[in-house]
Amino acid sequence: MTVALAVASGPGVASAGEPLAVPVRISEVTHAGCPKEPALRERLEVHLGHIRAPAEGEPAIDLAIEVEKRGELSIGTLTLTAAGASVQRAASSTSCEDVLAALTMMAVIAIGEQAERLSPEPSKEAGAPSSAEPPERQGPQGRRGPAHAHPPTASTSRRGTNVPSKPEARPVRPSTAASSKSVSFALGSGVELNDNRGPVVLGTWFAQITFPAPFDPALRVGVARSTRERASIAPGAIAIRWSELIWAVCADVHRDRGFRVGPCLNGELGSLQASVIRPLPAHDVPSPWFSLGASAKATWRILPPLDVEVMAGVRAPILRRELFFEPLDYLLAYRAPMLVPFADLGFVVHLP
Repeated sequence: MTVALAVASGPGVASAGEPLAVPVRISEVTHAGCPKEPALRERLEVHLGHIRAPAEGEPAIDLAIEVEKRGELSIGTLTLTAAGASVQRAASSTSCEDVLAALTMMAVIAIGEQAERLSPEPSKEAGAPSSAEPPERQGPQGRRGPAHAHPPTASTSRRGTNVPSKPEARPVRPSTAASSKSVSFALGSGVELNDNRGPVVLGTWFAQITFPAPFDPALRVGVARSTRERASIAPGAIAIRWSELIWAVCADVHRDRGFRVGPCLNGELGSLQASVIRPLPAHDVPSPWFSLGASAKATWRILPPLDVEVMAGVRAPILRRELFFEPLDYLLAYRAPMLVPFADLGFVVHLP
């Protein structure tokens, strides 16, 4: 899942090993699809240590996180108020879990900055020994030892002073190519126009399943049936109609909230039904029909559950069927072309 940050946060967090000196008042509101565990306080304590709750009427840092659902996106807002000033951060993603993780890190950094700003610095009395100096370097009355005594090393100073550690803030890179986080289902229908020895119109109905993988691969399976088309030569006419099981495997290489584009592999498996109209006695001649092809698909999100799509490509009949006026086999009525260009207009409804 990809998270887009509205405002970058700066450094400055407290140590995860000690209770936070400044009290923090926490509020969290999320939509139904967000994980409820762990709670915001528990996520913050992973980085900040124990967070002290404020006493009644005590000044505190107010932290509020709110995540709402807009279409496929979870949009989160963090508001931190301290000493009369407020700071806001925002994050968005198709995954609420990623949004909460980003807002938590922003909150950790912001609370750490406020804690450092609001915590009083220890006062240093004149002549008082440094807290970083080892006890053996000080005199009996707390005075410094002889001038030739070695000053404390950097490592000794670090051990003697409680320096808050600052966790590294990992940047979250925004991207428009967010992938699905779970398997999703959809139903659709449409109309196809192809050039199979003349214009042929088909009605299509299909079901679609999308998998949680890069480029959102989708498998589509359905049925199609054409209008009855005529093929004529001097001896008479023949009517032909396709009834097919259709399938397609598609991926989206370009994705954003309202528009997606990607390639597809297409196939047909069904029957080509020929009916002699005249001049011979009427009879039906069924023939198997099998084709494979490729196409490009563009999808527009009209409403959160509704897509409109256009698909265009070409298919090649694997069995190039030839139909004759039986019993006059030498009179060819129809021959399947090598390539059949096609274009589809479809409507897809996503199931909840």
